[in-house]
Amino acid sequence: MSALTTGSGGVPSVPAWDGCDLADLLKLERTGPGAFRSLIGDPNVHDRAYGGQILAQALLAAARTVAEERAFTTLQFLFLQGALHDHAIDFDVEALQDGKRFSSRHVRGTQAGGRTVLDAQVSFALPMDAPTHSIAPGRQFGAEDPERLPEVAELPAAWNEELSNSCGYRFWVKDAIDFRLGAPAGIHLGLQEPRLRFWLRLKHRLADDPHLHAAAFAYLSDWWLNYPAMGAHVDTLVKSARGLYVASLNHAIWLHRALRADEWLHFDVISPSAGEGRGLSIARVHDRAGRLVASVTQECLMAPREG
Repeated sequence: MSALTTGSGGVPSVPAWDGCDLADLLKLERTGPGAFRSLIGDPNVHDRAYGGQILAQALLAAARTVAEERAFTTLQFLFLQGALHDHAIDFDVEALQDGKRFSSRHVRGTQAGGRTVLDAQVSFALPMDAPTHSIAPGRQFGAEDPERLPEVAELPAAWNEELSNSCGYRFWVKDAIDFRLGAPAGIHLGLQEPRLRFWLRLKHRLADDPHLHAAAFAYLSDWWLNYPAMGAHVDTLVKSARGLYVASLNHAIWLHRALRADEWLHFDVISPSAGEGRGLSIARVHDRAGRLVASVTQECLMAPREG
């Protein structure tokens, strides 16, 4: 049954996600051939839809139009406007290619009034028996057990205030997500270098659907990914009382191997450059076995706040 209601002006409105089961958030209603609509919204700190939600749903909408045996490989994504979290998003999927090995899709997301909020290209491929290699994780990976790292509630309260004042981040995590900073005892969130390591997983098991796990990973991949771009500047920003407005501009995912989003994933993120109001972050993502399962990039807006 659809969760949609009609708001003012006949705009389809959606309830807010309770933060518990990600599979509930990602559900889509098919509204026509290659057409899907979101049923629940996930607000972020700017009172817009959290970027991970629309990344995941764009991927899942595309996946629903390809054969199940074709695995997700690549997502190239543009955030065009802030999506309203309490309004439904319509995802229109166009087939660009259905070849012998690859399928490619174009996805456009709109909201009432003709607001285009996202544009994406998503690719899928049949598995092939081919040469394989994977770069190993760093030295700290093997000596670290995410289960023994502090949860967010155990981190210093002063860090939360610094985050809020400098870049609008907050120490809060949805009930569905387990998030641990790598080696936090040796980290001040005013980073000495533009690099941050952390672990992520979903707390609740997902069904054995590779496309669903890929979409869930897309959701997780937006979590703290852009922090290294601003983390090296936190001390300066706090001292100057000149905070930043931070928002995602574009995002890309390469899934190298099948993964489970409900098992621990290690993100090693660096920011090679920031300037002109934009910062770039690049992540290597390994599973607990040390396999490189994904690479992710994101460019974010780093604009001085007015006043």
